[in-house]
Amino acid sequence: MARLSGLLLCGALLGFACLDPGVAVEVKVPAEPLSTPVGKTAELTCSYSTSVGDSFALEWSFVPPGKPLSASHPILYFTNGHLYPTGSQAKRASLLQNPPTGGVATLKLTDVHPSDTGTYLCQVNNPPDFYTNGLGLINLTVLDEVSGQLILTNLSLTYSGTYRCVATNQMGSASCELTLSVTDPSKGRVAGALIGVLLGVLLLSVAAFCLIRFQKDRRKRPKETYGGSDIREDAIAPGISEQTSVRPDSSKGLLQRPPSSSSVTTTKSKLPMVV
Repeated sequence: MARLSGLLLCGALLGFACLDPGVAVEVKVPAEPLSTPVGKTAELTCSYSTSVGDSFALEWSFVPPGKPLSASHPILYFTNGHLYPTGSQAKRASLLQNPPTGGVATLKLTDVHPSDTGTYLCQVNNPPDFYTNGLGLINLTVLDEVSGQLILTNLSLTYSGTYRCVATNQMGSASCELTLSVTDPSKGRVAGALIGVLLGVLLLSVAAFCLIRFQKDRRKRPKETYGGSDIREDAIAPGISEQTSVRPDSSKGLLQRPPSSSSVTTTKSKLPMVV
């Protein structure tokens, strides 16, 4: 009897839906998964078709990877003409159209984190359209920024060339190139020795030039001569023979003759005397 009642109820609901097909709720979401780089804004597109009434309600919820749909927790919901953000993503979540009564229920999630990766549920409730779930699922993957490096050891000339790095993910591919030139270490030592020799030759040339210039200047200097009116300390006074010795008195600063008169000789005048 209960089974018959259930069949009659289902038949009545189907008949009611056939008589008034405009009350059915239809939610549309992208079939392909969505990928967004970390730190960017993700737009989770969701649209619906129904006759919005006073009982219209929209809810966005999130399911972490590996969890069942029953483990979802709400992000935001709209009901009775008001929007209520909730959960850890509330400050970064908003609707593309608010109020979402025009058939667009797209969710915007700013500054996405790696923890935002998972499944998002867009659910529209509009009683008496209770016989449809009005549910759409969107899978979001937040792409991390990954860096890498190539380390080369024991470099030799064979490592010289162009290196190309290629990265590929769901967003596409990108590449970069780097040219590496390895030089022979022996060439560097030869160049250093050559520079040292040139500096040594330059210093020697400067020293030789200065020496030659000094010798030329010395040769051009005039020799010292004595004039006729110059007084020399070693000159002999008139009337005193060369045998007279004169010694300086260091105490008085004057020339002093020796006290012995026997050592002084005078010369007689050879001129005739007139009487």
